[in-house]
Parts: sequence; C-alpha cells; structure tokens
Amino acid sequence: MSQPKVLSIFSGAGGLDIGFHRAGFNVVACIDIDSDSCSSLELNRGTFLTPDTLVFDSDITQIDFEQLYNRVGAVDFVIGGPPCQSFSAAGRRAGGVTGVNDTRGSLFWYYCKLLEQFQPSGFLFENVRGILQANKSKDWNIIQNSFAELGYILSYRVLDAADYGVPQHRERVIMVGHKRESFLFPRPTHGPDSVDKTPYVTSGDVISDLDDPNEVVPPYGGKYGDLLPEIPPGLNYSHFTERMGHPKPRFAWRSRFSGFLYKLDPDKPSKTIVTQQGRYDGPFHWKNRKLTINELKRIQSFPDSYELYGSNISQIRQIGNSVAPLFGYELAKAVMNQYFEERFAKQTYISESEKLHFDKRKSKKAQRTRQKTQKNRKANGNNHQLSLFQDAQPDWPSKHYPIKEIADMYSGSALLEDGTWNISIVPVGSVKTSFQVSADLHFNFPVNESFKRIKAQFSTSTLWDIQILWESIHNAVNLSSSYDSLHPLYGHFTEPYPKFALTLNIDNSDSGIARLIQQMAQFQYLGRLYPLETLEQFVEPNMSTAEFVKKLRKHGFDVRVHETNRTIPSGFWKPCYPYTLPKSTKTFVPWTDIGKHKTGDLRLIASENGYIPHELNYQEQN
Repeated sequence: MSQPKVLSIFSGAGGLDIGFHRAGFNVVACIDIDSDSCSSLELNRGTFLTPDTLVFDSDITQIDFEQLYNRVGAVDFVIGGPPCQSFSAAGRRAGGVTGVNDTRGSLFWYYCKLLEQFQPSGFLFENVRGILQANKSKDWNIIQNSFAELGYILSYRVLDAADYGVPQHRERVIMVGHKRESFLFPRPTHGPDSVDKTPYVTSGDVISDLDDPNEVVPPYGGKYGDLLPEIPPGLNYSHFTERMGHPKPRFAWRSRFSGFLYKLDPDKPSKTIVTQQGRYDGPFHWKNRKLTINELKRIQSFPDSYELYGSNISQIRQIGNSVAPLFGYELAKAVMNQYFEERFAKQTYISESEKLHFDKRKSKKAQRTRQKTQKNRKANGNNHQLSLFQDAQPDWPSKHYPIKEIADMYSGSALLEDGTWNISIVPVGSVKTSFQVSADLHFNFPVNESFKRIKAQFSTSTLWDIQILWESIHNAVNLSSSYDSLHPLYGHFTEPYPKFALTLNIDNSDSGIARLIQQMAQFQYLGRLYPLETLEQFVEPNMSTAEFVKKLRKHGFDVRVHETNRTIPSGFWKPCYPYTLPKSTKTFVPWTDIGKHKTGDLRLIASENGYIPHELNYQEQN
C-alpha cells in the first residue's frame, strides 16, 4: 500500500509529524501560525519529513480551505492539537478557564471546517486534560458534538507520555475520529500497565551522557536562587514548606505551580516541560542549573539531529508546545494498524473499559484535594477559627525592630514582644481621622518560633489608604520570619490553607468600602464568583462599578473581573484575598476592555452548521 497522506495542522515544531512520518505516513503539508516553528519544519524536510512536504506559515482562521484543498489535494488523515492555554492549569489557578469563549479555545471549530472541506477518513486531536472539565465539561461536550456532527465515530482517552517511553510525565487528551469504526488506544510500552512491566525511561537515562564531568556551575543567583542547592532531586519549592517539615519555610503548601524550583531526579521521568519558563521555573538539572536545549530535546524525545530554529526562548517554547515525538509515534502506529495497514504486529491495545494506573491515582488525588479544600473553606469561614488551632506557648525572648518608614503622611511603630507584634499607624500632623481600623491575626502555630499574633491599629481619614496597614503587616512578617510576607501564610486563593484567624473591625463602617473590606475579611466569602450587581452596594456615589473595581485594584486589592482575567465570565467578579497584596508582588494584569484582548473574546452561537464563533465587542456588552 502507498503511504497514507496526512495533513498536519497546529503543527508547532513537528512532534506529531515526526511520529507519523516514522510510522510510514506521508505528511504532505503542515500549517502553523508561528514563523519560527515553520522554519524548524522546513529545516527538517528530507530527514524527518518528506522533501516535498509543504509548510504553510498561516493563521488557520484566515485560510481559505477550498484554496488549500486545491493546493494540497485529498488526504487520508488529519492530525493536530489546537493551542491549549485556554484550558490549561494556569487558567484553573486563576479561578476558571476561558475555554471555547477565547479565540484559542475556539480553534477546534476551524479544525471542524477543515475536516468538512477535506473529508478525510479520520483525524487525531490532542489537547491538555483540562479540556475535559473546562466550564463544567460544557466545552468538551460542544467540541465532541461538533466533530460527531461531521459523521465521525469518536474515541478519546487521557494518556501519559511516560507510559510510552518518553522520560517525562505529560498527560494529554487524545481523541481519534473515524468514519467507519472506533479506535483502540495503544497499550503502554513502559510502566505498570505495560505488558512486561518495563520500567519508565528516566531523565538520567537520556541526559547523563551529555554531562561534562568538569563543568563548574556558578550559583544561580536572584531572589530564590540560593534555595536550589538545598532542594533534593525530584522536589520543588514544596521542600521549603511547613508541610514538608522545613524549619524555616518560605512558601505555603500548593501556593506555586509544580514547576517552580523543580529539580530533576535522575532516577525518574521529568515533570511536564512547559512553554514559558520564568527564571525559577524548572526543570532544573540536578546540578542546580537550567537545562540546555539539547537536554530539553532529549526529555521531550526529539532526535538529537532534529534542528530547531530561533532564539533560545523560542526553541524552549517550541519544545514545550510539542507533542513528544516518541508518544506521537506510538499513536501513529495504532492509527496505521487499525485504519490503513497492519504493519506493527507487536503493538497491543487497551480495552475500552480499562483504567490506567496513573489516571486512578489522579482521580483519587483530585478527590482528596477537593475534599480538603472544601473542609478548609468551611472551617475557616468565620471569625471563630481559633478552636481549630493548638495554642503553642514557646518561651521566646522579646525582640525590638526599628520603626519602618511607612508613608509621607503616616508615622508608625512596630514592636515584637512575647510573640506578639503590636503595630500602630497614625496620620502625621493634625489630620482629622474618620476611621479606626483594628486587625487581629492569631496564628495556629508560632511562625518560625518568632511570633504567634499580629495586632495592628490604623487611624486614617480615608480607607483607600488601608494598603499602608497591610503593607506594615507584610513587612512585620518579612522582618521576623523566613516568609516574604503574609501572602504565603494564607496560600493561593483557589486552594487556601490559612495559618491564621483574622478579626478585622472598622469604626464608622457605614461606607461601602468599609463594608466591603470587612466582608472580604470573612474567608468563606473569598475565591468565589459573584454577579457584578452584588458589588454595586459597595460602590461609591458618582462612580461606576468598573471605576470602583479599577480603584480597588489600584490600591492593592486582588479583585478580578472579565476585563482583568479572561477566566472570569463577563458580568461577574471575584474577590481573592482578605488583605491587599504586597507591593513587591507583580500579579496584577492590566485592564482590557471586552473585544480588545489580544486573544479575542468570543461567544459560540448555535447555527445550522453547528456552533460558530462570534466575536464580541464592548458595545455589545453594554
């Protein structure tokens, strides 16, 4: 049989294409919007692609599919994974995912339109596992229905690339559609579900031979670089948490992404390689340095001789965006065997009802996390949390700290004595004070054996200056403990693990901002979506709701709406923390009106041709 023809879309640097080419398919054309990725594909024609593979550096939303068909011709199969950012873990950590209502999440629709034009016998669709739960699974149902309406029988599974010989745990949803029959997924070649229980391929297996025995690694530097040498291989920032028993914790449990300060264990597969690696994002080598491009290629299972085009940042992005080629090869073999010609006699398959070991563990872990988070929210949902905490009374000495310069219009004192911080802030001169604020924080355990309580008093003429109070509290924590601020002692708002009880009172609390500040001091109120109308009761006179949110954010409150975080549905808002964020953090994103976001705002509209994307604009929403 001649080589089945494959059209690759959202090709990236060619991870799937390498696998399908190796399995005997003719990848006749590749399409991607990223110019560097297209250049990488062109560099590898004649070695990992056929010499005459067409490469289109194009935006799929702008392609005339009829003209593309005339250029490429009929194909037997289509492969590709649309961008996954709108379904990713980052979106979930922001409190939700934009999903199909983001331009990137709606690209499956163009995938469908291309299938409608080319009419291949089947296709393979790849994405992150978060796509299954996006918007309470509504998005996944829309995606499945859109493909099914084209006449395809659909099969999908979550698979881990490590189960197929890739030295990296990389879980992805794979959906295969075919006009005649369903698809059986290939049985893992490695790990507990493999036939011979073949051990996983580890990061040490694939990159140790690249090591220079004479390499001298300088200290990494920066704010957290000094922590790297202490982190054991296989762990991350969590090594410096109270949960792990660190004597001087720096972070709250589950307060960062798992890649933060993550160091490879040479005896295990790596965690997932991501596309955007900040200064402290791993994987780091066990020698306490960033990985080289060649090392990253090995962990993603790219051949050593596969050429990547572009800057170091671009090549890392291309590697992180790719399907692991070895994983793609196993999928391609299964497609070839079941739909074209049985060329790979040794390949076996997973039964439709079988659940793989990694997915069983994931389900149990997710269930435990949900239960624990719900328990924490319920327990910490009022001002009577102290019954939950042990009352430790170490014999600590008194400590006096210098008064911190607070602000031009305020002066203050801060004294730590017998485990209690006493902070007092008052205006300078004869300013009339309209508000008296008291904040009382009780900690469940002494923080670094340094303090167990913070009592703060703040006199002010305007509550919009309350950030000065919280900044003084953040500074007190920073001065007397291993934590940078109060922030890590509360935890990320999606999974808070507060180490303290908070009582906050405001005299003369009739104003809207006073009532809102006190409302946000109730932990159970935070991290939830509310209709924007519920915010109107707090808005100051002659101020719109949008102006009020902008002012809250300007003064340090992490209050989110659709214009600041696309994960928040239009018409809703989300309060995140009981305090203003430390000024040292850079977590706020700019306000962008609806219809003006770089990824676009969409609404999917049902029509005769299934769901179609419709771009929104600001006027439409008002």
